[in-house]
Amino acid sequence: MRHRLLPWVVLAVGIGLALPTASGALVPVVPVLLAGQVLGVALNLTPADFRAAARRAHLVGAALLLEWTVLPVVAVLVSRAIPSRELASGVVICAIAPAEITSGLMAAVAGGDAALATSIMASSLALATVLVPVWLSVALGGTARFNPLSLVGELGLSVLLPLLAGVLLRVRFPRLARHRHLYLDLSAACLVLVVLAGMGPARPALLSATLLPIVLLAGAVLLAGGALGWGLGRTLSLPRRTATAVGFPVAIREFGVAIAVAVAVLPRAAAVAGVYGILMVAGAGTVAAWLGRAAFSGSRETL
Repeated sequence: MRHRLLPWVVLAVGIGLALPTASGALVPVVPVLLAGQVLGVALNLTPADFRAAARRAHLVGAALLLEWTVLPVVAVLVSRAIPSRELASGVVICAIAPAEITSGLMAAVAGGDAALATSIMASSLALATVLVPVWLSVALGGTARFNPLSLVGELGLSVLLPLLAGVLLRVRFPRLARHRHLYLDLSAACLVLVVLAGMGPARPALLSATLLPIVLLAGAVLLAGGALGWGLGRTLSLPRRTATAVGFPVAIREFGVAIAVAVAVLPRAAAVAGVYGILMVAGAGTVAAWLGRAAFSGSRETL
């Protein structure tokens, strides 16, 4: 399933459009689905993987610095030229969201260093509790009201607990490593269900006359992030496996957090985050699967 994310995402979008009650029913369990994504990746990791990632703290720092400065600054500047307050706010909120929770999955599917990608993702989510309110204040001024403590629950339930549980299970039951590919499919299945749940905020936009500008703006945020992630690896001349691990957390934003922030600040801006989520999962999933197949083919040729 992890190598065929695009058709599954298209199916989730279709179901969400045809059966809005289905997406609505999944909204309360989104934190659990996010936890499932992290757990599937964590079951492929060991403490040794994270110790190796810690020895490359300079890469983690470079990725965090880039994602929390360049993209937010560009988004704030671009938003000044967008006449619609909802669309402008939606662009900013997407750009200041932390690294996508599934970036570890994307890196793993692409043949990258999942531990390094997961370390960057978890650090980005932790920083979000401080930096999201700061960027909201800079971009939206006194109209932005957001409690950073609202992110703490998501961090604990959706990232920290499943991450620790997955690694500890691998240590306690080494034989779990035999089924490592199934765990990545679990992450992919949870991701598709999150897209279905996200159709709630996105559905009005997908059925409205504002669809085209929303798609263009959400796509621009996605492409800008992708260019940053790719550019970091190129600039530092990183090996392919490391560049992939660093690139995905920089490239893709956590649309679940973006939706939650938008709902708290300006609910109509959540449509941009919802559409971004659809484009992000489809685009990043397709790229990750392509990179993974290329890496597998290369390894077979080497053998």
